[in-house]
Amino acid sequence: MSIKWFITWLFAFPLLKILTGIEIHGSIPKKGPCIVACNHVSFLDPPVVGITTCREIYFLAKTGLFNVSKFFKWLIKSYNAIPISGIQGLRTAIRLLKKGNAMVIFPEGTRSRKGYVLPFNPGVSYLSIDLGVPVIPAYISNSDKKFISLVLRINQLKISFGTPIYPVGYKRDRKDFDRFGAKIKEELLKLK
Repeated sequence: MSIKWFITWLFAFPLLKILTGIEIHGSIPKKGPCIVACNHVSFLDPPVVGITTCREIYFLAKTGLFNVSKFFKWLIKSYNAIPISGIQGLRTAIRLLKKGNAMVIFPEGTRSRKGYVLPFNPGVSYLSIDLGVPVIPAYISNSDKKFISLVLRINQLKISFGTPIYPVGYKRDRKDFDRFGAKIKEELLKLK
């Protein structure tokens, strides 16, 4: 973990715990490559995942987020957000995973405002199968509620990490990307 991540975690983790009383179930491996596949309903989701994984991680992010403002672009790039546009974002993700890093991907591709998990894009499956990297499903509850309701404990902020899912027995073809994606989604939904 870099100094920047350690210092941020040192302050942000207790602050998140004190403010929201977040419940954390499970964890991700402290070393080695892995992909954290998480549901996505709120702008609060990336910081929650980043703070609770307790290791430096990288995020694949929509390119539109890098155009919000210069400050926001600097902020998310400082905390390892990678624009997923075209082949370059994918190459960066592959390089980072090959170096043993952890990566967060929101497989729905966008925030769900519907109250349920949207269909998964094949990117998580592709990277996992192609590189032989495990996927850790994660589910965040109540991050879409008003922040004051989290502080007052009217709604309980919670994140659950599942057990690693290895891409054993899956081939590098669209059918297996979809099949493995369905398995990841099934395991993610069990964490609800």
